[in-house]
Amino acid sequence: MTRNTTVSLQKTGRVAELILNRPEVLNAENWSMAHDLHGALDELENAADISAVILSGAGRSFSSGVDLGALSRGELKIDWFRSFDQAMRRIEQLDALTVAKIRGYAIGGGLQLTLACDLRVATPDARFGLPAVLEALIPGMGTYRLPRFIGLGRARRMALTGELISSEEALRIGLVDWVVPEEQLTETIDALIARMSTGSATARGFTKKLITSSFESDYDDAFSKYLEFQELSLRSDDHTRAMEEYRRRKGSL
Repeated sequence: MTRNTTVSLQKTGRVAELILNRPEVLNAENWSMAHDLHGALDELENAADISAVILSGAGRSFSSGVDLGALSRGELKIDWFRSFDQAMRRIEQLDALTVAKIRGYAIGGGLQLTLACDLRVATPDARFGLPAVLEALIPGMGTYRLPRFIGLGRARRMALTGELISSEEALRIGLVDWVVPEEQLTETIDALIARMSTGSATARGFTKKLITSSFESDYDDAFSKYLEFQELSLRSDDHTRAMEEYRRRKGSL
C-alpha cells in the first residue's frame, strides 16, 4: 500500500497514513494531487483491514491550499475544483476512523481536508484559514462544512476576511480537537486511535454515517436510518462479543 507520488499511502497494521507529498510547495494542491488522492481513496475504500486513517502533510506544513502557480497558469479550472471536493467527500464517508495530523499551515483546501476528517490534532505552530476570497475565489465546500463546526458568525468572519487563526483560537472555537507539542503529536494520535479501536467498528461506522448526514436530512429520515443501523448493530458480532464481555465482568464481581 506504499505510494511515492504527490500522495503517499503507508500502512502499519490496521492503520494507514495518507500523506500529502509536495513538501517543496507546502503540499499545495494541483491536478496530480487530486488524481493521486482519488487513487489512494480507491485503495482505502477497498481495504477491509484498515480501521483508521491518518491524514498528514510531508515536511513542515499540512497543506497551503490550492497551488497558486498552477492556478495562475490556468491549469486548474472548474473540473479540478469538482474533483478535489469529491475527494474530500470520499474522505468524509470512509468507514475507517479518520484523524487529521496538522502542523504548519492548514489553509484553503488544506483546512477543508481537515474538516472532512473525524478528528483533528494540531501542533501549537499550526495556522488555519480560508483565504480564497483574496484570490477572487469561493472557498469550496468550506462554505458548507465550516459553519457546521464553528457557527455561522465565525465562519462568515473567516471566509469573508481570509484571516488566519492560531491553534489556540482554533481549539477554543472547536475547529480542532486537541493541540499538543510537536514531539507528542504522533504519540497522541496513536494513543487516540488505540483507544477508539477498543470499541465496535460496526457501531462506530454507523455512528459516523448518522452524524455526517445529520445536517443533510430531516428528523424523520434520520430517525428511520438510525433504527435501521441500530438493528444491524444489535445483530453484529461486535455487539455479541461486547455483551459476552459484560456478562463475564459481572460474573467476576
